[in-house]
Amino acid sequence: MIPHTIRFRLTLVAGALAALVLAVAGVVIVLLQRGAMTASLDQALTHRADDITSLLRDGERPDRFSLSGAEGFVQLVDGDGLVVASTPNLEGEPPLRLSSNPGTETIQTMKVVEVDDDLFRVLSRPVGGGTLLVGTTYDVVTESTTTLAVALALTIPAVIVLLAALVWWLVGRTLRPVEDIRTEVASISTTDLHRRVPQPGTDDEIDRLATTMNQMLERLQSSVERQLRFVADASHELRSPLTRLRADIELGLAAALLEPTGDRLRTLLNEVIGLQTLVEDLLYLARADASDTLETRGPLDLDDLVFDEARAIDASGRVEVSLSEVSGAHVTGDRSQLRRAVRNLLQNAERHATSRVFLSLGEVDGYAVLTVADDGPGVPPSGSEHIFERFGRLDQSRTAQTGGVGLGLAIARDIVERHGGELSLSNPGEPGARFEMRVPLVGRD
Repeated sequence: MIPHTIRFRLTLVAGALAALVLAVAGVVIVLLQRGAMTASLDQALTHRADDITSLLRDGERPDRFSLSGAEGFVQLVDGDGLVVASTPNLEGEPPLRLSSNPGTETIQTMKVVEVDDDLFRVLSRPVGGGTLLVGTTYDVVTESTTTLAVALALTIPAVIVLLAALVWWLVGRTLRPVEDIRTEVASISTTDLHRRVPQPGTDDEIDRLATTMNQMLERLQSSVERQLRFVADASHELRSPLTRLRADIELGLAAALLEPTGDRLRTLLNEVIGLQTLVEDLLYLARADASDTLETRGPLDLDDLVFDEARAIDASGRVEVSLSEVSGAHVTGDRSQLRRAVRNLLQNAERHATSRVFLSLGEVDGYAVLTVADDGPGVPPSGSEHIFERFGRLDQSRTAQTGGVGLGLAIARDIVERHGGELSLSNPGEPGARFEMRVPLVGRD
């Protein structure tokens, strides 16, 4: 059911605004109507007064004026305040008393009880030392405006009710897709993240909201799937060294009194070191998934990190490390994380090199570009991205037996991307893998 709170509020606001606008419009219409009719009466009074004034100027002074209408009157008063002539309905009546200055021409609305106990529109004009009074009933204006006001008073509430009903229906129709989206999202659990909210297809705000919700659900589904794969892969990778450790310990206990334990302890130590490295990698990935920001940032010399890690690889004596093309490169970032990325690249190259690892470092187009190459079998084109996936290993040349579990390159790429850079394999399908790491120089980010 569509929430009635929003519908009620919108309907109430729309009804109140409509009532206010219609009420103001009604008052304006009544005032305009009364003003227009009053102006028409005033114009008629002025024309009749002009006719009588013209007659008086010709020297005629009648004793009586004829009625131009059943509810009008004329009265002529001389300078001494005596009635000279009038219409029959004012014969024998004293001069009408006006509230305005009798020395100027005025038009006013007043009661003339001598004619009728109603309102009249009366024109007063100075004429020949006296005063000419011409009046006509104001009832037509009063009755017309009253009728109009009553009609509006009955019509406006009906219009407001009709408008409120229309707003209620329109708001409900507009919010129905939102309620459908809410209902669908509320019913989606972690076991059916493949479901999507309905999209109206109207290309409006609600349609874009549905699109955004579906994109969020896609990201959530992808994240959950990655987490599930990660847990499954981590469980598998941890199970093997733990099994080997248990077997070695059991054998060691069984043969403790029969054989020297040095070689077996060294084997156990290597297993523990490998297991420790794996756990550290898993902890890093867990922290990386929980945060998108770097813990510390600062300027550093990337070439110092490269030389430090290269010396450690060279000290092992298994491969020869070439540093002839390494030059200075100043970047901004987390020193420990960048060191880890460089170490992972060099250890990967050492693991798969035949005899040599080649390093180059320089500043190119605002980036520090580190290239790590080995003289091993290389990576086929089909595996150029797979090797950067978590626990991603090739079936042939790069396997768990060569010493890696498939997390080093994934962690290295994650670190580089967090620094605003890129890590890629630049020669897929060629002998010898060549990795290129690009990190923004100081000031670029």
